[in-house]
Amino acid sequence: MIDRYDPFGRTMSLRQIMDRVMEDAFVMPRQGGTEGGLSVDVYEEGDNLVVEAHVPGFKAENLDINVERGVLTISGQSEAEAERTERNYLLREKRSGRFTRSLHLPPSYTADPSEATFEDGVLRLVFPKAEEAKPRRIQIGGTSQQAMRSGQG
Repeated sequence: MIDRYDPFGRTMSLRQIMDRVMEDAFVMPRQGGTEGGLSVDVYEEGDNLVVEAHVPGFKAENLDINVERGVLTISGQSEAEAERTERNYLLREKRSGRFTRSLHLPPSYTADPSEATFEDGVLRLVFPKAEEAKPRRIQIGGTSQQAMRSGQG
């Protein structure tokens, strides 16, 4: 079967477009040996920004988390398993070595996570919204409002 070229036949849904926009806005290009590396979910939950990094097979002590100038960097090191000569591998996909993943944090969130947990291969970081970024209600007051109530002005 031959497929015809149709540039509009594979259009993206609004959801896919928004996902790509969010990724382009917050995720930097991968650095330093991240091929097949760390997958990350970034989402808002109430007044928090949640970053979940999926690092199966790693231990918490092998991960390094750093925030500098609004850039979150997650890196880690896994030890190579000793090659077993009694096995005749046909396929071996267990990765080893170092990975690094960096993401720009939106400026409306603090750079200090309020929570950092690691469970079942998922690193979860919660960044609270900065107080100055939260919406505030502004009360209108002053002499002009009082003058209008009393019939003056």
